[in-house]
Amino acid sequence: MLTELRIKNLGILDQIELELGPGLNILSGETGAGKSMIIQAVNLLLGGRGSEELIRTGSAEAEIEARFWVPPTSVGTAGGLDQGIADDEELLLRRVVNRSGRSRAYINGQAVTLKFLTSLGRELLSLSGQHEYQVLLAPENHLPILDAYGGLGDQVAQFRSGYQNWQQLKREREQILAKQQELQANRELLAFQLQELEQAQVAPQEDELLTQERERARHAAQLWEETHTSYDRLYAGKTALLGTLSEIRDSINFLARIDPAWQPRLKELENIRYQLEDLALALRDYLPAVRFEPGRLAELENRLALLERLKRKYGPSLADVLAYQDRARREVEQLDDFDTQLQGLNEQLATTVQELQRQALELSQQRQAAAQRLTHAVEQEIHSLAMPQAQFIVHFQKGPGAGLDLPELQGQIGAQWLTATGADQVEFYLAPNPGEAPKPLARIASGGELSRLVLGLKNILAQETGVETMVFDEVDAGIGGAVAQVVGQKLHHLAAKHQIICITHLPQIACFGNHHFRVEKQVQEGRTVTTVKKLNAADRLQEIARMLGGATVTETTLAHAQELLAISQPGSDS
Repeated sequence: MLTELRIKNLGILDQIELELGPGLNILSGETGAGKSMIIQAVNLLLGGRGSEELIRTGSAEAEIEARFWVPPTSVGTAGGLDQGIADDEELLLRRVVNRSGRSRAYINGQAVTLKFLTSLGRELLSLSGQHEYQVLLAPENHLPILDAYGGLGDQVAQFRSGYQNWQQLKREREQILAKQQELQANRELLAFQLQELEQAQVAPQEDELLTQERERARHAAQLWEETHTSYDRLYAGKTALLGTLSEIRDSINFLARIDPAWQPRLKELENIRYQLEDLALALRDYLPAVRFEPGRLAELENRLALLERLKRKYGPSLADVLAYQDRARREVEQLDDFDTQLQGLNEQLATTVQELQRQALELSQQRQAAAQRLTHAVEQEIHSLAMPQAQFIVHFQKGPGAGLDLPELQGQIGAQWLTATGADQVEFYLAPNPGEAPKPLARIASGGELSRLVLGLKNILAQETGVETMVFDEVDAGIGGAVAQVVGQKLHHLAAKHQIICITHLPQIACFGNHHFRVEKQVQEGRTVTTVKKLNAADRLQEIARMLGGATVTETTLAHAQELLAISQPGSDS
């Protein structure tokens, strides 16, 4: 229950405080006094859009604070305990909006997200005003209303999750098909290129190695001649250097035996001899390498020419050629894998669609049952609101509820019927008077009939959702006289189980209130301010009389006001 509402610097509201009670709370006052700003404040608590225009001139920010008493059985509403909100029987919701449109939200003094404040606020309080009437007129909102009444939120959420998974699978299949189509167009070229590269059997750095070999082949005779001559002079010839060096070694060895000073020189000579022997062996081993078979140079030229062609096509380097070969191989293999992937995806899609079809049919059957209950409940409500022969219909426009069997949905159900909420599309129809064909709500001209339908639906949905506090604005639109009295009785009746806050211009409704507040606009020190006063019995009589007769209260209007109060609630506490 909303026990206190504080509003600061919102529009013409400087600073007001309302201490609300259980039952029916009435707010009345002249047009333009600021009643709509009170509704705007409630709307901001429910996540309404904040803007600079809402903030009182000369103020930096507006602030709305609402104190709720929550029964012990309801503490922890909207996951509050999960958010670290204290487990109290009192909840203080607060929102601050600055001129940039940004806002801060708090619950029991703890900063929270606006989304969480909105979620909690909507579980504690329901607002019915011009916006809600427009919501009711829009057919796309009728299915969520039916689902809320039928308690189908979990089933719809489960279906939506499956539907989103189905959409993701379809996107994956489309991506694979697009990639497959793109690669398929190049498949013959890829296959040719891969065959060309695999037949070439290119090795890393092969071009560098073959270029070096080609240089040796081009100068093979000269290389052989120089190598052979060097080997002969160094080791194999009659006057070979190593033979002469051996003789010199023997002489130095003799010197070293007699004069030890020559020992280091002997070692140096030994090292030189070993190095020359290594060089001789290298020359001997190199000789076969410079003996080329006839035609080898031509082979090298042809191979290098092939590698150059491949580098021009796939290069510029041989490493790039090899990388291209790997990519081509992967793409060809990927094309082969696409069929397997598509088969798996198609199987998943078929299974998913089949399950969605089953869920959609089950959900539709539950909706049809809920629609029958809702039709009966709404007709009871509007019959009691001076529309005794009105007919309310939940019209299934398409889907299983419109008579389409599940087998008929096979194959094309995904494209033609399934949406994120199932396979149904519903719209509310109303026939206010006997002999009239039911019409969509948007085609109903009477605002009074729409007001009563909203009141009836709010009453029904409140029983299903457990919302404790309901705020009504413009519930008296398009009605008056006896119908207004019936609406007042309905609100009074509803207030026995819920806290009702109602803004009204009609005395036939106001007289049923358990608590009555007058909203007035005054000018103080050159500024317009709004005040809210809770009326005692005498003040209330005057206010009802004013609502009956205007600015001038007469004995007649006072008597009429007294009569209205007497017949409405003789046991009232106000």
